[in-house]
Amino acid sequence: MKGKILTFLAIAVMTLTACDNGYDCHLENTAYNRIGFYSSADSVTGKYALPETLTVSIMINGTDSILVNHITDADGLQLPMSYTNSCDTVIFSYNDAITDTLYVAHENIPYYQSMECGTVMYHKLDSITHTSRFIDSVSIVQQYVKFDPNENVKIYFIE
Repeated sequence: MKGKILTFLAIAVMTLTACDNGYDCHLENTAYNRIGFYSSADSVTGKYALPETLTVSIMINGTDSILVNHITDADGLQLPMSYTNSCDTVIFSYNDAITDTLYVAHENIPYYQSMECGTVMYHKLDSITHTSRFIDSVSIVQQYVKFDPNENVKIYFIE
């Protein structure tokens, strides 16, 4: 009887350790567009914290959805991107009065990771156009939006 129990335990331990497949699946399956804020007047010091209160919304099927509400001293943010649209409309509202709009044209790239992890969606930034109330210019610094922590877009604000 003792031999059967030991055999059962040995098989159970081997089975449990064999289940570790070694795959590093992303628990978060949304790739975020990382945007940094910069001053157009001072390109030497780098990052710029917006002195205004900022609210960020995305237009989806004619309806805006607030993603970030009334933040201050922001020097950047991370925004999810649409899986179904090829252009995202992002609205920056400053002090609830003035707005700028970004039009982010992108390609959606499904990437099959593995049988265990499934498919994830990457994005390729094609172009960004914008209005110019507070935004001076926008540049794409890393075209592919993946799961890495690198900045994808730089927004230069008028001071």
